[in-house]
Amino acid sequence: MKNETTKRPARSWEAAGAICCFSGGIGVALLGTVLTATAWLMSPEPHPWLHGLGTVFLIATIPLLIFCGYCLDWAERKANQPNIQTSRKDGQESLLS
Repeated sequence: MKNETTKRPARSWEAAGAICCFSGGIGVALLGTVLTATAWLMSPEPHPWLHGLGTVFLIATIPLLIFCGYCLDWAERKANQPNIQTSRKDGQESLLS
């Protein structure tokens, strides 16, 4: 007899963190690109901080995407752990599946 298992969808804080970091990383990258391009098109006198802020946003993309990958790995590692139940019978532990 073949045992068939169905995978439960990953609904945990790891998956939620990965989604937030991924969408935040993409949003920050787009915002940083827009701010940097705007600073290049405008003269530097009106907004001297515009180019710096755009660069900070572009650099912030990298840690957000790295943390997204870490959360996904963590969620996958947690999902692959078998559910092992232990019971004590006569002082010995037996594994039930």
